[in-house]
Amino acid sequence: METIVIKATDVSPEVTFNPGEKKYSISGWSRPESPSKFYAPVIKWIDENGEKYLNDATVYFQIDYFNTPSARVLREILDQLEKLHQKGLKITVNWYFDDESSREEFEYEFAQGLTIPIHFLERK
Repeated sequence: METIVIKATDVSPEVTFNPGEKKYSISGWSRPESPSKFYAPVIKWIDENGEKYLNDATVYFQIDYFNTPSARVLREILDQLEKLHQKGLKITVNWYFDDESSREEFEYEFAQGLTIPIHFLERK
């Protein structure tokens, strides 16, 4: 069973995709120099393992800040999850936000066209 654990830095989030614990999360700041390179293992993991491990799973996004290049890759990850959802997998996204304007921005920038269940949870 392949697990991904990437520790957070000042510029990149903590990433955990652990099927054994059914824990799937991305949290922290996301502004790595090359987001596509940073997130490549996650994209590969979802491609190779998503159908096997993500049914009845929740993926948590607790991102404090992301830059525009990171936003593109995060949308790519959401699109991958959407494809699995359309294949019949029961996947939920929990997206944490700080205030109503950040929630609205996410809905406008990311959630358009997605049918995967997304729960918006305000950070406390």
